[in-house]
Amino acid sequence: MTLASPRIRSINSGQKCSGVIAQASVRFAAARYSTETPPPKNDDKSKADDKGDGKQETKASREKLLPSTGPLSPIGIGLFLLSAGGILYYFTVKKDQIRQERLANQNKQETFGKPHVGGPFELTDHKGKPFSDKDLRGKFALIYFGFCHCPDICPDELDKIGDALEILDRNALTKDTIQPVFITCDPQRDSPEAIEEYLQQFHPKFVGLTGSIDQVRSACKAFRVYFSKPPKVAENQDYLVDHSIFSYFMDPNGEFVDVYGKDRTAEYMAADIEQRIKQFVAVGGKIEKEQQ
Repeated sequence: MTLASPRIRSINSGQKCSGVIAQASVRFAAARYSTETPPPKNDDKSKADDKGDGKQETKASREKLLPSTGPLSPIGIGLFLLSAGGILYYFTVKKDQIRQERLANQNKQETFGKPHVGGPFELTDHKGKPFSDKDLRGKFALIYFGFCHCPDICPDELDKIGDALEILDRNALTKDTIQPVFITCDPQRDSPEAIEEYLQQFHPKFVGLTGSIDQVRSACKAFRVYFSKPPKVAENQDYLVDHSIFSYFMDPNGEFVDVYGKDRTAEYMAADIEQRIKQFVAVGGKIEKEQQ
């Protein structure tokens, strides 16, 4: 048996030692890498975790914006929307229903709550013939109280009535349906002849009425008309009469309909009277038209 030389044995021993050292170095490097660098995460799982965190943040933000109790909570907002819907319903459906009911009540010509204006009277017209409230039945009447010596207010109001009548006569429904009446508050000076001359300045359809002091006072009382003259007046002395400034609109049954003050224009009176006449006719009211 041939023995290896000492040099050869030392070389082999050195190679074996180097191999062991190399293996140890590789193992040490692998262990160091595994401890310093964490393993990569699964991408799908990472995305799912991110989504979960986002949902939690959104829920938390919603809880901050919408408290669980109070007017800003979901229940509070729901109740507010429900109330708003109810109010909207009332102002659309119920309001129209109420308007229809009110119109129906007006068409029935109900007298409940109306002022007690008008009543029987016995006077004399500007032709010297007896004239009473019964002579106005069957037609609408527009009645004004004044006096012939009135410097401005009475002429203005009588002109306004005439202008309203001219507007109404343009409509076939309202043409010749209204009788204008002038009743004096100054019977001592306003005789039938004086009234006839005075009314020539105004609409030709006017009927002028006068009478005794008691008769005129009774008519003024029936229509709630105030009038007053100076307590002591010498014969042939000029004076003014203080009186109410209203035009009273009466229906063909002698019932009070409305009153128009000094502030109402002829256009307003004509428009309002037209509506009143339409309502009266709509419920079967009968009107006698003046024969021309």
